[in-house]
Amino acid sequence: MMMNKKPKLKWMAGLLGVALLGGTVLASGLADGDSLISLSFLEQMFIPGIVDSGYRSAQEELDAVYQQAADELDRVAGEYQDKVDSMGYSNSYQRQTFALADVLTLNSGSGIIVEAGSLRLTHAGTVVDVTTGTTVDTDTRLLPGHRYLVAEETQAELTVESDAIRLALEGSYTVTRSGQNASPFTDITTDQWYHDAVNQAYDMGLFAGTGDGTIFAPEVKLDRAMMMTVLFHLAGDPDEERFAAEMTFPDVLEGEWYETYVRWAGQQGIGAGYGDGNFRPLNTMTRREVVQFLYNFGRTYLELELTERADLSDYDGIEILRADGWGEEAMSWAVAAGVINELRPDDCPGRGEVAAIVAAFAEKYK
Repeated sequence: MMMNKKPKLKWMAGLLGVALLGGTVLASGLADGDSLISLSFLEQMFIPGIVDSGYRSAQEELDAVYQQAADELDRVAGEYQDKVDSMGYSNSYQRQTFALADVLTLNSGSGIIVEAGSLRLTHAGTVVDVTTGTTVDTDTRLLPGHRYLVAEETQAELTVESDAIRLALEGSYTVTRSGQNASPFTDITTDQWYHDAVNQAYDMGLFAGTGDGTIFAPEVKLDRAMMMTVLFHLAGDPDEERFAAEMTFPDVLEGEWYETYVRWAGQQGIGAGYGDGNFRPLNTMTRREVVQFLYNFGRTYLELELTERADLSDYDGIEILRADGWGEEAMSWAVAAGVINELRPDDCPGRGEVAAIVAAFAEKYK
């Protein structure tokens, strides 16, 4: 029996020495000096404890490496998912909405109908405009209301150029999302000079879309009542002031959608009426009026000094201002402040142009 135990004891002694050198407290297992008790302690408690501790340590390190790898995979997958949002096949035309700079890739046999918005086509092969029965050159902007078909051995790439687009897809396709922040307007495109201003004005809550909210209508002329709502939003939507305003105009009828906005503007000294006391809320705005209202808003509501002045002597349109006897001071300020760069005092600007003027004011003063 002793012959069987000695080799094990010799091997255990090595472990014991390592444990003691490592600061392991082993005295409790050898308290009574009985070597058989020491062997039992080593075999049943110490060695399993060492093995278990090593296993846990290795498992923790393995878990950490696994978690790091999993996090990296999640990150890469997330970036990919942000770009590639949809891959699929439709056996019938399905209406979808996409945003600025999204890219659609259509395979042979796929079709598309553009409902609203701007979409540029590039391809190496043949794409047919089914509506007109003609082929479409590469690097062509597709027309709303037309149906297009990708021919055999052709892959078509479609890039959204408007802030948003509505279309119907049929067949196999891939959508790569741009992730760009843009307005929901299908009639605002990157090649329009007021594109960025419209987005800025929309982000600030100064303008909303028309109809279902997807049309900005940049060429539609702005009336005086609409301008009052824009200035109200620019003021931060002070509803308490609006509902408390007592200023009245004979032609601003109670219950009209613009009633409280016009009363607020009149109360704050922003929007004055005409000589007969009327406000004429539905009259189309001129550039001179837009600038004058902004000038009034800055001085009376924001309490800004607005002392910038430009010499307008050589500007086209100065003779109109001086003949009419009003608007020159406000226009002089606006030119000097960079809010406008030309006069055209009696031109009636569209919503896109007014958005650009108001955005320039907001960027400088708000």
